[in-house]
Amino acid sequence: MWGRARQAIGAGGGAAHPAPGHGAGPGSPPVSGALVVPPRDSAPGRDVIPSARVPHEHALGITQHTDLINWIIDNRQVEVEFQPVLDVVHNQVVGFEALSRGPQNSPLRAPDRLFSAARAVGRAGELDWICRAEAFRQMLARRFPGAVSLFVNVASDSLIVECPEDLLPTVWEATRELRVLVELSGDAMGRYPRQVLETVRRARAARWGVSIGDIEFSEAGMAMLPVLEPDVVKLDHHLLTYGRAYAGQAVAAALGEVQHTGATLLVENVEDQSGFMMGRSLGGNYQRGYFHGRPGALPDGLSMPKAPIRLREVSGGDDVSFWDRAVESGAHVSSGLAWDEVNTITLTMAGPLAQSPVPPVVGFLMPENHSWNTELAVVYRILLARCPLTLVLGSDVAQHSNWRVRGANLPDHHPLLTHGFLIALSSTSALVVMARSQDAVRDTWEVAISESRELARELLRHTTDLIDNLEGGVRHGAEAA
Repeated sequence: MWGRARQAIGAGGGAAHPAPGHGAGPGSPPVSGALVVPPRDSAPGRDVIPSARVPHEHALGITQHTDLINWIIDNRQVEVEFQPVLDVVHNQVVGFEALSRGPQNSPLRAPDRLFSAARAVGRAGELDWICRAEAFRQMLARRFPGAVSLFVNVASDSLIVECPEDLLPTVWEATRELRVLVELSGDAMGRYPRQVLETVRRARAARWGVSIGDIEFSEAGMAMLPVLEPDVVKLDHHLLTYGRAYAGQAVAAALGEVQHTGATLLVENVEDQSGFMMGRSLGGNYQRGYFHGRPGALPDGLSMPKAPIRLREVSGGDDVSFWDRAVESGAHVSSGLAWDEVNTITLTMAGPLAQSPVPPVVGFLMPENHSWNTELAVVYRILLARCPLTLVLGSDVAQHSNWRVRGANLPDHHPLLTHGFLIALSSTSALVVMARSQDAVRDTWEVAISESRELARELLRHTTDLIDNLEGGVRHGAEAA
């Protein structure tokens, strides 16, 4: 039923197209192994681990410290230092960023050497979990006020590795007791966009926050920023001070997200007064860096933050009519169109997306018993090749899911099978082309077109919720805190 549409998706995905940095074929990482963040009501004994277990990643690189890194990982011999995150308006610590270290006086003390060695033996994801659990353990022991936040990095490696079983009790307790912000990088979004999407979803279900950094070094990060809708967007002081000639797009994307959603802007690596002032000039009222405090042990106690980092409220994913939302938002509507005319309109609107400087996240739906013409199928194939993440709905599409295509089959007689859409969103562009069957006998269609960023955000949000429900995953459910 999908015709050329199915061919376009098949050409852009499948097992023959592994993530960058990984080999093709059976050794490629499965898309099911996203970061495990159990829901609040989880308890030991409840199966929250995906069934497809991946004990180790691929070994990448070489190390002279094979025995040492395996000993560190096997015996959980990592250390964690904490750098304060400051509310510079009230001059008050509101949280900490956890920074991993190897054992004292060892050649793997520095985090870059530690993780490089772990990557060389195929255990970087496991190491990342160990470091995160150690940060949780120390924060839990301090019993700070509930509004104090903990930032934990999620390396791209741990997006494809489940939490080791011995660490699960600590992770569950952290889910219940701590105010955690899961930090994702532009690199992770570029390498494993599907796992990033699932990680964000699980974090929301656990009522944890989401922080995104390093988007200035990643087109995928900038493209996915408005789709992931993070609670915190990070910018590096060095980028603002020394990389202004190159940073305009990233700064605009970050500030646009902050303005649009109320996300918190956090300026990092602030080392002196000039960095502090530069951050303040952009609205960076939350900062981290040597100017405000060096990494070290946690303090014995903290007062309740006057202005804690805000965790945004996320809708519960109620049922919504895609067509009605498009019309209510003011989309331009045409009616009485033949399917070939719908194809022509979609091609006219989608063509520029294929050449966009920042490739967007794309969602699309093909109505039952209809297909694209050849020219439009080529454009969609280009989008599949360029876009960091593609969301697909239809009658027979789930088989085409891969590391950056997430699809779900609509059940028979689902109302959306009489619809078709193309939704695209990045930090610089937005497009919604929505078609609905008007007369099934005469095969005529209504089409709604909009370039509203708010509409594209909302419809992509509902698309991910719908795909998630159809796949049996968790739903967004964060509450304001």
